[in-house]
Amino acid sequence: MRRQLPPLNAIRAFEAAARLGGFAAAGVELGVTPGAVSQQVQLLEARLSRQLFDRGPRSLRLTQDGRALLPVLTEALDGMEAGILRALVPRPRVEVSVFAQTSFALGWMLPRLPRFQREQPEVELRLSTGIDAPDLRGGPDAVVLHGRGPWPDLATHLLFPDRLVPVCSPGWLAAHGAPEPRRLAGETLLVSDTAPEDWEEWFAHAGLRGLAPERPLRFGSSLLPPQAALHGLGVALADQSLVAAELDAGRLINPAPALPPLVRGTGWHLAHLPARRREAPLVALRDWLLREARVPAFGMAQCG
Repeated sequence: MRRQLPPLNAIRAFEAAARLGGFAAAGVELGVTPGAVSQQVQLLEARLSRQLFDRGPRSLRLTQDGRALLPVLTEALDGMEAGILRALVPRPRVEVSVFAQTSFALGWMLPRLPRFQREQPEVELRLSTGIDAPDLRGGPDAVVLHGRGPWPDLATHLLFPDRLVPVCSPGWLAAHGAPEPRRLAGETLLVSDTAPEDWEEWFAHAGLRGLAPERPLRFGSSLLPPQAALHGLGVALADQSLVAAELDAGRLINPAPALPPLVRGTGWHLAHLPARRREAPLVALRDWLLREARVPAFGMAQCG
């Protein structure tokens, strides 16, 4: 909508002259000559089609229209000045700390953190990683937990469920083809010691209950099997949300795209102490994570 406003210089000239009682005093305040103030007032009167001052040889008095307009303009200019000052004063930054497993931090949070910095410039996010979640009493403000719950002493918010898919490198797929799930058991399958049953559950999901990896390559961390798959060492099971960027870029491929992802009821949850649920930095982090979790992950079309 186009604003139907007179020139700002004309408004300022009239407001200063009316408030201070003359063109000379207004000129001093505005840093211009009395003649320049007079010209701007005349411009405003012409624009409004109203006479705002009765001008005498040695006097300057507001007309009825001038008296009605003065408080309106003074209030508007005062509000504008205060608003500009508020906008330009730097806001103090506040800190919020969150702990997450390394695989979640690398695969899901880090690619999204630039958006958090743009949307929440006043919040400094401190992200720490590890395997076991620390105690929130005296620890971080929040943790990202993996599992089914419940966690009765915590306030929790489901971000998204697990959706496990097999992944391999393009080179591995070119060398081995896209094996049927039954034949996949005989290939080198990458296994994390933190979730040794994942492949058995995936084979059962594929209708092959009782099947297990015949030639597993084991790792002590859940972060390593997808990384090993990137290097062509075999096929890993990964949460498609955590490897979405690699799937989208084609660095990882799902060798069994016709099979839906395995959903087991486990997922990623943001957790914090219930007493802190209304703290502004924590609310900003929680709301941002929940918004991001609703955005479809990259690579969804490829994973099915």
